[in-house]
Amino acid sequence: SRTVVVELDGNAHEMPWRFRPLVNHVDVHPGQGVTIEYEVSNVRGEPITGQAVPSYGPKLAAQYFRKMDCFCFRQQTLAAGETRRMPVTFVVDPGLPKDVGTITVSYTFFEVPGLKGKS
Repeated sequence: SRTVVVELDGNAHEMPWRFRPLVNHVDVHPGQGVTIEYEVSNVRGEPITGQAVPSYGPKLAAQYFRKMDCFCFRQQTLAAGETRRMPVTFVVDPGLPKDVGTITVSYTFFEVPGLKGKS
């Protein structure tokens, strides 16, 4: 059966968080449910709220990458010094064009203005 490589990346845009996937890539069979985890740490001495936004490469892969559950569905508030693991559960749609063998998924966290320490 077909295997697609899903490459994973994580960034925190101008905020004091360390954010990374626990694995850099996974081999996925389209139609198979997969759960991976990211780790995020707030290195600032105060609580911060952020929102993760995904991007995909190639761009057309976005319509075939189906998230069942994702930390990106809600804003995340981390206390000062807090580290948390956050899962993403997804399925790659079997309709993904055959010429696409690799999907890159990158999440970028942005600080939510005015929500420091609010959940």
